[in-house]
Amino acid sequence: MQQVKSSDEPRARAATPVYYGWVVAAACFVVISLVSPLIASFSVFYVAVLDDFKWGRGQLSIALAIHLVCCGAAAPFVGGLIDRYGPRRVMPVGVLVTAAALISLSRATALWHFYVGFGVLAAVGSSMLHIVPLTAIVSNWFVRNRGTAIGIVTGGSGAGQLFMLPLLQHLIERAGWRGAYLALGLAILFIPTALIWRFVYTRPEDRGLTVADERPGEAGGGAARGGGARGRVVVLDEGWAATDWTVGRAARSFRFWALTAVMALFAAGFFLISVQLVAYLADEGYGALLAASVVGLQGLLNVAGKFAGGLLCDRVGREKTMTLSIVLFVVCIVLLNLAGAVHSAALVYVFAVFYGLGYGMALPALMTSAADLFQGRRFGSILGVITLGGFLGGAVGTWLGGHFYDLTGAYRVNFLIAGLAMLASAALMWKARPGRVRGVRAAAGAQEGLT
Repeated sequence: MQQVKSSDEPRARAATPVYYGWVVAAACFVVISLVSPLIASFSVFYVAVLDDFKWGRGQLSIALAIHLVCCGAAAPFVGGLIDRYGPRRVMPVGVLVTAAALISLSRATALWHFYVGFGVLAAVGSSMLHIVPLTAIVSNWFVRNRGTAIGIVTGGSGAGQLFMLPLLQHLIERAGWRGAYLALGLAILFIPTALIWRFVYTRPEDRGLTVADERPGEAGGGAARGGGARGRVVVLDEGWAATDWTVGRAARSFRFWALTAVMALFAAGFFLISVQLVAYLADEGYGALLAASVVGLQGLLNVAGKFAGGLLCDRVGREKTMTLSIVLFVVCIVLLNLAGAVHSAALVYVFAVFYGLGYGMALPALMTSAADLFQGRRFGSILGVITLGGFLGGAVGTWLGGHFYDLTGAYRVNFLIAGLAMLASAALMWKARPGRVRGVRAAAGAQEGLT
């Protein structure tokens, strides 16, 4: 397979007890923990902004819908830029655009300011720092522990919710939503830039390493001798795995469209509920601080779910992990209904457990599935197009959530459609079957793949 030269200067191999890919994963974890709460925090800012301006819920929800559409539209281009120029040139631009957008929101006075500032600018900037570039980077560094590494990185989004959402709610109560947007913009301006320039490299070759260095004692082709069968990746479909995938070739395959539909349906179901969650709890008589704390708590479980999802991906497979995620999410919809019928903080907290675990386990399964199916020199571009489906689905779910409430004055329709969308995404995951391309465990006499 043709190797694409990275824009980052290669460095001499350095003897180290820790594979540098784990350093890259840790830096990506921190970056996404700061950027990811942008979407989740919308539900926290949502109530405060509506109190000031008295807009309709559906009107303000359009800002997030625009944000998701723009994130999705930008994702293929961001993936291509990462493939071509590397993260050290692309991601700092995203930092500047995102920070500028958030700082400008602290001065917003009209609805269109949110449509442009949050909907367009923050979306384009954050897409250069989010799941597409980070998954593409980490997938280059890992094969055997790919699910675990992606689980760690995506776990940063849950960690960000855990710490950032209660902090933002506290800032909103103390300094107003304008002061909270200003503080968030300044934090994003400085921290990710330092981490990206210091620690993030596109490929092992940029540090004088190879992917064989992922496991101790395996550098230089020793993979077959060490580590045990449990951690090996087995190529089950050699023709598929050997294909030099481009966006055009991928788009001619059923698996590409099935995985894209999985992301779209899952995102639609998730955003039908998540954007309206704080407002729903407030309508049912729960306090704003409790609602924000519950969202933050599910962020903690989100981290645990992503770590667990990454580990399960490497042990039982992507399809089973995704199915378990959706089962948990459907249970959480039932619990949320009960919490509205019977006023009980305990039920809300139990909901948060299932909500965090269910959503958390899905993202590693989805991202790892994409890498298993389409890993190669154009993976960033392919992942960007697949992720576009997820953002479009999320945008539809976001708009429908506010629209259905405005029509019915309740959330039962949201819950029903969200559950159906989740179940449909589980069925399509089994149609895509990434586990038939690369197995998660070695078998006797099987050929091990490193591509």
